[in-house]
Amino acid sequence: MMPELGYCDSAAVLFYNSPGNPRYYTVSKVYDISILSTFGKDVNGKLINGKDNCVTQGKIYYYGKGDAVHVVYFNKSGNCMVLSFIKTAEKYFAGMSKTTQTILDDLQKTAREPGDEN
Repeated sequence: MMPELGYCDSAAVLFYNSPGNPRYYTVSKVYDISILSTFGKDVNGKLINGKDNCVTQGKIYYYGKGDAVHVVYFNKSGNCMVLSFIKTAEKYFAGMSKTTQTILDDLQKTAREPGDEN
């Protein structure tokens, strides 16, 4: 449902300090196409029933051609390992693979507050 992710060349992964509250977060930038592809495979995999009770832990801003930005939300814990996105005013859910969860865990370890270049 999001084939445009295949044309993206970078992403910013935001990790909320408090799940469900996007006001404070850390960010990790991704330029590795293989990582972007791994996320994209999950998002474009089989859709699952909604998991509205799973609080969003962060989001991924995919950067595509021109000024295109595509947003994917995630929760990587326990029974809530899902990626979600909104398309034509509908929210869709896809299952998250263990590989994607591991990548997100690794990215979170090196994520920095916005503007922190160190």
